[in-house]
Amino acid sequence: MDLLIWPDWPLAPGALFPVAVALVLTALVGEAGGRFGVPRVSGYALAGLVLGPLVLGWFDTNDLAGHRLIIDFTIALVLFELGIRLDLRWLAANRWVVAASAGEMALTFALTYGALWAVGTGAGIALAVAAIAVGTSPVILMHVSNELRAAGQTTDRLLALCALNVAVSVILLKLLVGALHGVHSGWQLALLHPLYLLLGSALAGAVIAAAYLGLRKLVDPATEQGLVAMVALLLAAIALLSALRLPTALAPLFAGALIKWRDRRPHLWPKQFGSLGGILVIVAFMLAGAAVTAGELFAGAAIGLLAIAARALGKLGGAMAFGPPSGLDLRKSIALGVGLMPLSMLALLQAEDVRLLYPEFGARLLPIVIAMTVVLGLLGPIATRRALIRVRETRGGETS
Repeated sequence: MDLLIWPDWPLAPGALFPVAVALVLTALVGEAGGRFGVPRVSGYALAGLVLGPLVLGWFDTNDLAGHRLIIDFTIALVLFELGIRLDLRWLAANRWVVAASAGEMALTFALTYGALWAVGTGAGIALAVAAIAVGTSPVILMHVSNELRAAGQTTDRLLALCALNVAVSVILLKLLVGALHGVHSGWQLALLHPLYLLLGSALAGAVIAAAYLGLRKLVDPATEQGLVAMVALLLAAIALLSALRLPTALAPLFAGALIKWRDRRPHLWPKQFGSLGGILVIVAFMLAGAAVTAGELFAGAAIGLLAIAARALGKLGGAMAFGPPSGLDLRKSIALGVGLMPLSMLALLQAEDVRLLYPEFGARLLPIVIAMTVVLGLLGPIATRRALIRVRETRGGETS
């Protein structure tokens, strides 16, 4: 009986203790990078890789599935904020910006697909990687721009193009999954499933937007009660989207854009949301590193690097070709293309979702995407930071 009142030896602090240590280490690595002029989010990504099965093995691939909700919520929160910053009326009035986005995405898709098809990956894998390559990491772009307090012509277009890239990338990959349905389950499912995903996401986005606007009348988002209400709203949305088997990325983005459409006034993001988002970003990158194993990284390295090169050429070439007609000079157009380089957690989850539906196809796709996200999760934030500093749109005193 006495044994129950004394601690066991050696001590067994439980699973929470290593998670807490890992969280502190991740934050410290990010802060160390920030002091040397490296975006903190690059440090978080590096710490996640070191803590995961690639090096230390504190987290394994099973942890990614177990902590999927945290990553999904982080992405949803960021996309919701990004959507609120997206002024659809401004895009409608500046059609060259939309043309620049379409041109950049089309060139990225075509070059990535062409490069991978040319080396014999097969049309299906080439199309899937090209669809994912169209996207840009919203978590990294929002984190870097907020860290630098960036504002200006290039920053506005960078965030707008990021939002469009995310939406188009998710839709393209869902259409490809629909084609896979057609091969395995018939053309009816191939047509109905993508339609269900798109219409369902749009309807869910409208419901989230209506709920947010209703809650805002009852509680101030800047208060503690408002923070709890908004977090609960997004958690409920993710739970329902998952139950309905709808993508958790599109609906929050659509919801934010609809809110901005209803009310064009600037929506100040509550400080509590910023603090919560910062913590979630650290946790999410720490856990995302659990997806990266040495075997898959090396298996996809060669094709992944080729895809990165083709994607970079597409992003940069598209921005340089369509930037000047849309009102950007060449220097800002180059900065826009460079700023679109990051690719991270969302791309990884897209590939993982494909693997869950079609294990054999996904097993070939995932290593390539892992290689891309490792490189562009580490170096992409640095590219975005340098691009924003280069065009002098930062408010932190940084110089080029």
